[in-house]
Amino acid sequence: MKTKEKYHYIDTLRFLAICFIVFAHFDGECFQYFMGSTLSQLYFTKDSVTGWLLYGWTGKYALALLCVISGFLSAMKCGRRDHDAGEFMITRYLRLMLPVMGANLIFGIWLTILGEQIDVAMYLKSSITPGFTGTNRNLWCIGSFLIGNILICLLERIRNRSSMGIWSYLPLLAVLLILQDPWLFAVVLGGFVYEFAQGFKEKQLMNNWWLLGIIPLVWWLPRGEESTWMYYRDILAAAVIMTTFHCLPVLQRIMSWKWLGKLKQYSYSLFVVHGMTLFLLGPTWGIVQKLGIDGFYVVFASLFLMTFAIDLVIAIVVYYIFEVKAYKMIVKYLLPEKKQNQPEITGRVA
Repeated sequence: MKTKEKYHYIDTLRFLAICFIVFAHFDGECFQYFMGSTLSQLYFTKDSVTGWLLYGWTGKYALALLCVISGFLSAMKCGRRDHDAGEFMITRYLRLMLPVMGANLIFGIWLTILGEQIDVAMYLKSSITPGFTGTNRNLWCIGSFLIGNILICLLERIRNRSSMGIWSYLPLLAVLLILQDPWLFAVVLGGFVYEFAQGFKEKQLMNNWWLLGIIPLVWWLPRGEESTWMYYRDILAAAVIMTTFHCLPVLQRIMSWKWLGKLKQYSYSLFVVHGMTLFLLGPTWGIVQKLGIDGFYVVFASLFLMTFAIDLVIAIVVYYIFEVKAYKMIVKYLLPEKKQNQPEITGRVA
């Protein structure tokens, strides 16, 4: 019987990070278009009343956490000595790209129905090329997810065969740092964070409670406007978060949020489709006006909730048809001898 190793807190952290990314894109790209101002300008700027707490918290902060989680889960899975590297690369590509294919298909059909002319070649390229932004400019980071996951897979395979320590990650991280690719660096760092945190967890130094003292670093680290330097700061904060949570089961229980149920399963599909639904903001804005909704905050909440609901409905469709059904069918065809009794670790993508 298939066993599952569940990490509900990781599902929760990923879901919250994606929700924040959806919020940031809606606030900066859509709400400002209609209202001329954003919620971020009121509460997330340096001189705002909540700037001491929220300044520097942008969508890139959430993306940094997604990247670290992606590498963290890949190392967790690839660290098993019986792990098949080839199988991992195939299934990882499918996990990442099938929802993209599904989203492109749905929106391509929708635009065609509306009479819009679409570039079929561009849609096809976007559907098979991780990180290509021809149809959705918010999906550039998928290339970093895939390449970073593959690098971790290969490195873990070398480590398993040669008994190399976790410090074998450092040369690769140094190269990525020199190349100034913060998001690929963040994914690979996530692999190192898992191995590092696992070592702390096993040693149980003072039951690891002392790690609570480093959580404030998430706020104390220097904050500023978006830049490559600040991205690395966000990545470091994400590494602190994942290390602390992995070592302290009490935090895992607090953040399990099982009451969200299946909602967390739709996280990646939600991330994939949210950038494509922005063109629906026009009709949504029309509904708000017809209902006579007025006031900055009420308009924001109404528009955001309606847009999020549309995103979620489409994400659920993409999830069940492409992340579940299509994935199982294709894997069964490509990997007919895939072992069905291996532990399954949640966190399929990020």
